[in-house]
Amino acid sequence: MRRLLPIAAVLACALHASAASADPGDGGAFRRTTPRASFERDAAGLLLGIPGGRAWGIEGALRPLEPGGRLSLRLTVDDPDVAEAFVRVAYYARADARSRQLATHDAPFVRVGEDRRIVVDLDPPAGAVAYRLRVLGRLAVDSGRSRADAIRVRWPAGPSDRGPLRPSLTRLETDRW
Repeated sequence: MRRLLPIAAVLACALHASAASADPGDGGAFRRTTPRASFERDAAGLLLGIPGGRAWGIEGALRPLEPGGRLSLRLTVDDPDVAEAFVRVAYYARADARSRQLATHDAPFVRVGEDRRIVVDLDPPAGAVAYRLRVLGRLAVDSGRSRADAIRVRWPAGPSDRGPLRPSLTRLETDRW
């Protein structure tokens, strides 16, 4: 029995290390919305592959709402079997795991061959104190499964990630905003 305990600990560590998670700059770890989806992280962002049926993808951790909050990411679809990908923000009544979802907001669809920057202003309904970010996709009708790298998610640096705008300190500096 004493020999099995170290083996179980090593297996638990290996399983935990193989779970895909990401820190896209917003501090949230992501998980698959179905075990049938593929989810990997590379140097350029997150890669998703989805099965057929309803919308599948990844979801982030439950995060507290900040006044005037904004999310910005770049979404690319590179598989003709994917009909559309989109970003969904779900708002919750409490900031714990047993919270009730109050409302959702979907960003515009991204279709195959598109590479689009999505900016979502967090506009919660009354009573919401937390949100969850989801990146989802739907397959074309006759498709059974997408490629493992069908959808790419990146968090680009840009004005929406830098906080409030301030005036330039010198007239010689070019305005990059």
